[in-house]
Amino acid sequence: MTDDTTTPAEATDDVVVLEAQVSDEFGVLAEGAIVAEGNNALIVARFADPAAAAAVYDRLRLAEADGTFEIDGVLVVKAADDGRIHIQKMTEHSTRKGLKWGIVGGVVAGIFLPATIIGGAVALGVAGAAAGKARNLAKRLEVEKDLAGVITPGTSGILALVTAPAAEAVVKSMPEAQEVKTVPVDDETADAVKAAATAAEGDAAPATE
Repeated sequence: MTDDTTTPAEATDDVVVLEAQVSDEFGVLAEGAIVAEGNNALIVARFADPAAAAAVYDRLRLAEADGTFEIDGVLVVKAADDGRIHIQKMTEHSTRKGLKWGIVGGVVAGIFLPATIIGGAVALGVAGAAAGKARNLAKRLEVEKDLAGVITPGTSGILALVTAPAAEAVVKSMPEAQEVKTVPVDDETADAVKAAATAAEGDAAPATE
């Protein structure tokens, strides 16, 4: 039987820290800490293969569509043996707020993952170009450092920008993950991501007569 234990570890007016542990009779299956600063969080998860990552993507897509989770964007990636990140094409999902997951996820990758491993704007298309304008965000390097090493060579991964209240439940919804890391995203950064995604979506839209 699985035992889900969540304990509030620390709290201030601006930051809330939750520690979670999942275990059964054989021991601890997963554990982690979620730090919520502002109203958003960035989740990066590693999976052994693309099929597992794709299954979680579909699960999150359905959960966002029915209102279970509030998720602004998700991107599925695969890391080659040399460590370079390749963006995986998934069925596009538009949130109830009108944001397209792939474009939001592409902006997140363009801002927070080193350009040297994703090929910059070339790999991400218009999302990467839009992200380039936002890479001077004050906390970008801090988040990039926190995420380094999660998606390792030969594995697949998911990047998800979610609301802070949904972060813990989203993490628990992906038991297939080998490692999950959640970092806080301040409101200024989240707003910049969404604004860049909206701009990129406009640039990607086909011209109409």
